[in-house]
Amino acid sequence: MTGWRILQICLFIVTLSLTGLWVKDGFQVFTKDKSEKITIQQDEIFGTTIEKREWVEDFQFGLLPDDPLQPYRSLSFYLVVTIFALAIAQRNISKSSKASL
Repeated sequence: MTGWRILQICLFIVTLSLTGLWVKDGFQVFTKDKSEKITIQQDEIFGTTIEKREWVEDFQFGLLPDDPLQPYRSLSFYLVVTIFALAIAQRNISKSSKASL
């Protein structure tokens, strides 16, 4: 097995792992670094309900980046890089197989 074939297998495993992480995080379109936590409390004096909202740190991997200056924080960046590397590896594999004939 050539080095290019091993590289292809490793990149394919990385792509599947990152896609699984994206699925686990809930198919988010955009990468999120915070999530909203809502707590509902009963007002003792007036008897009404009060919603308290706060933002907590919670990174969720998304398909697209949350900041254009940080494209590496998205699944699409890694997909483009790995597909490009897979294409280069496949081209080199086909070149080496033609050269050996």
